[in-house]
Amino acid sequence: MPADLDLAVNCGSSSIKFSLYKSGSNQVVVQGSASNVAGDSPAKYKYSFMREGGQSDHKEKELESQMSYEDIFKEILRDVTQQEVLGDEGKARIRLVAHRIVHGGTADDPIVIRHGDKEEQETLDQMEAVSAFAPLHNHHAMLIVKECLEHLPDAYSVLCFDTLFHQTIPQFRRTYAISQPEHKTPVPLVKYGFHGLSYANIRDQMAEALGKPKDAVNLVVAHLGSGGSCCLIRNGKSVQTTMGVTPLEGLPGGTRSGTLDPSLIFHHTPDCSTTVKWSGRDISKAEYVLNKESGFRALCGTNDFGVITSRAFPSEGDKEQPSHDDHMSSRLTYQLYLDHLLSFLSDYVTDTLSSAPQLDALVFSGGIGERSSRLRADVLSRFRFIEELAQTQGGLDKEANEQGQGRREITKKGSKVPAWVVETSEEDEMVRMAEEALQAATSR
Repeated sequence: MPADLDLAVNCGSSSIKFSLYKSGSNQVVVQGSASNVAGDSPAKYKYSFMREGGQSDHKEKELESQMSYEDIFKEILRDVTQQEVLGDEGKARIRLVAHRIVHGGTADDPIVIRHGDKEEQETLDQMEAVSAFAPLHNHHAMLIVKECLEHLPDAYSVLCFDTLFHQTIPQFRRTYAISQPEHKTPVPLVKYGFHGLSYANIRDQMAEALGKPKDAVNLVVAHLGSGGSCCLIRNGKSVQTTMGVTPLEGLPGGTRSGTLDPSLIFHHTPDCSTTVKWSGRDISKAEYVLNKESGFRALCGTNDFGVITSRAFPSEGDKEQPSHDDHMSSRLTYQLYLDHLLSFLSDYVTDTLSSAPQLDALVFSGGIGERSSRLRADVLSRFRFIEELAQTQGGLDKEANEQGQGRREITKKGSKVPAWVVETSEEDEMVRMAEEALQAATSR
């Protein structure tokens, strides 16, 4: 049987998402995710595989605690390739594996490698050096690349970088006002930006929804999850984003600090330059504190934004009311996050309205962006003055915001700041990018 399947693997700091596609299409054969990977408690693993006629079978597993990232992926790969729908040659049918790599350094295009290629080890070494700039993600992703090279030796592994989408950001926005370091760094110390695979997919979805060419859409996008960022897209290209040389800059997240006074860490953690061991590699204590001991969890004890919102704004009918301390700390966390988010979105919306023919959409995506109707409503209330100045009848459509599902507009027709909710698919974008890269590499 020919190699006719593409596998997309999306590694987070504590999760693995995957989708197996029929090559050359968006038709999913198997998809699933594992959460709490390499955590203190057992990993939760669920997946579904599709049968003829559109039916799907769902399965869930609870894996042993303290299983390594690599071992959990081996479990996933075993289940994916042994599905009845794949026949007896599951592994042999996988033609390529598209890997989401958060930081691509100076890479201009996706990188295609296969086990035994002369460039294999050189590429792995280069990407491991770049991992210092995205320690929560790149290291895990590269571990899985190595597993795929070993256990799927006939398949191509294609490294799809989040940073590629942001290469169009102008130099004056990429440059930091600091002298050049005396030592050589693995990558230049400039803004790279992340979540690029998500932004590219959202741009494509919005172009389709609006009936416009990709290079004609003007968007402000908020990709909000445990790690969140915003992006200003003009004529289909990224011209500004909130994350920087690492994913730490910009919005606070579940366990990340986001932007803060650079000197703060020296007073908070006097020994911040010492190294600590995290997930099999050495990182500075400062990086660990700012990436893993900050953000929502540091402020209110949880990184679950749904829990934070329910504690901050409890309903009178709720059986369990939050304690006073939980209520106050969650309200503070919500207000802080909203304030940071609005500072970026207000700048991007104003920039677009003042320099582009129109703002096609303010888009909310990611776990928080898709689920938190309250946050979306609070953001859009900030822009009511624009509707008033333009004397439009636009503004929030409460029913669409609170009850709608899937990709949809959540403002009234004619709004000067039209807002949408879009469920992003990084895996779709990864496979599309990987197929193009493989075709280019094999046709040389």
